[in-house]
Amino acid sequence: MPRGGGWGLAVDIGGAFVKSAYWDGEGGIGPLPVIPATVLRDLDGRLLTGPEAVRLARTAPERAETMPLHTLTGGDGVLLGGEPVASADLVAALLTRVARDAWPGFGRSAPAELTMVVPARWGLAERQDLGRAVAAAGLPDPRWVPAPLAVASCWSARRAELPLDTPLAVCDAGATGLRIALVRHGRTGHVSLGEVASGGHDLDEALFGLVEGRATAVGPDAWRLLLDRQGPEGTRARALLREDLTGVRETLSASTGAALVVPGQDSEFLLRRAEFEEVARRPLHRAAEMLRRLVSGHGAPYAVLLAGGAARTPLLSELLADAVGTGVPDLLPDPVNATVLGAARLGSTVAATEERPRKAPYVFAKDGDLFK
Repeated sequence: MPRGGGWGLAVDIGGAFVKSAYWDGEGGIGPLPVIPATVLRDLDGRLLTGPEAVRLARTAPERAETMPLHTLTGGDGVLLGGEPVASADLVAALLTRVARDAWPGFGRSAPAELTMVVPARWGLAERQDLGRAVAAAGLPDPRWVPAPLAVASCWSARRAELPLDTPLAVCDAGATGLRIALVRHGRTGHVSLGEVASGGHDLDEALFGLVEGRATAVGPDAWRLLLDRQGPEGTRARALLREDLTGVRETLSASTGAALVVPGQDSEFLLRRAEFEEVARRPLHRAAEMLRRLVSGHGAPYAVLLAGGAARTPLLSELLADAVGTGVPDLLPDPVNATVLGAARLGSTVAATEERPRKAPYVFAKDGDLFK
């Protein structure tokens, strides 16, 4: 049970989204709504987060920071709308939003414990920087959990029979890159093998190049106008196209085709998974090569765990399987929230053998309810 008899919160601030999960002190663990990592300074000087920040950033990108966590170690702050904003304040705004969204499910009480997921390469200095943001948000002193250990904890929750020290390869395909590490079941140590440009943003860029080639062939003037048009309308059109491209990429993980409307074009583009995989093969191949080096240097792992927002990309699983030669990687059931679910499990002293909450603070609509 969390200290003080209350509930606990686990948070992972990623390159594009902030994931969080709770544990209720009674064995219940579950995810909370994912929010964008964007923070925007509005005209009144307030820091906005979530969908509101993303919407306003479409026409005022100079007022927004899309990767606040990366600014913590890159300097004292950033300029938003011409005004300096401390990096710790940006991250604190995100943490405050997460806690505020979770409070109604727990009688509007603050969490008694906090577990923060951090990149495997982070040391004491980076954790201290993030700790200042945590304090600014009024949250408890955190426990620190490296992302690979959090993913391994999530995966091993239902595998009590797994022997201690079993080697596991963790492939975390986030928005800004794919990170590979070697962990041993039941241990706190890990070997980080680095990061390659194979994340969601890199795949979106590959898809953008594919669309650019087709748009230039059928309507070069319209495409040039889309890229060069100044003012809020042009900025918003380009931002929406980028958002739609991400949606198409995610759709192609489950379907063999997806339609895309490009501003200025007379008809929509039908994009096929096969052509996307052709342009995505190069960045994804880098991830496979890194995993191959892990196998050659440390021996074949018992399992390859695949997590992160880009983890559902079929070609990624295929290339990683070829690199290891031990079968298809284990895609976690909820790859987006794998780190925070694992961190929540580690943060709770309750031996949680299931991740379904006994009493969830949120009720999510079922598919059938959407059409009533």
